[in-house]
Amino acid sequence: MPYWFDGNNLIGLSANAAKTDRRTRVEFLSALSEWRGAAGGRLLVWFDGDDPADMTPPPGVLVRYSAPDSADTAICRRLREIGRPGEVIVVTNDRELASRCRNEGASILDWNRFTLRIRARSAAPPRVARPTTGSGRRTDGVLKTRRTPADSSGTVDVDDWLRFFGMNKN
Repeated sequence: MPYWFDGNNLIGLSANAAKTDRRTRVEFLSALSEWRGAAGGRLLVWFDGDDPADMTPPPGVLVRYSAPDSADTAICRRLREIGRPGEVIVVTNDRELASRCRNEGASILDWNRFTLRIRARSAAPPRVARPTTGSGRRTDGVLKTRRTPADSSGTVDVDDWLRFFGMNKN
């Protein structure tokens, strides 16, 4: 699913301020690149103005500059041009832009909801230990550092689990 970001809105800098504080854009794009690596997706960041230093974006993040229009105008125009705006999620804290994009058919996330979604996707599922052989190796050949309360058939004994987690009464 493609995510489009209202860049200047999310970094909290106007186009003019971003020209003098290039570091904020670079850090924002780097963070998005890391999240993309963890959670996947296609990421496109729209910045107001033009590229102040011919900056090369990090892997996995595309960047578009909106000059001479605002990023808001460029985002809405592009949503009208593409065939399936409903497949795009626009990430912005700008309520007016969110409303305009919603009217074009896009989904909307504010920054907090986006980061919650990324954290949920990148969280590793809990590991389930496999039964061990007498040698202390799991049946798949990987060394197991701690014995879990399960017999070789994988059946769990509740009393063993209580002892394992220190919850038994003794």
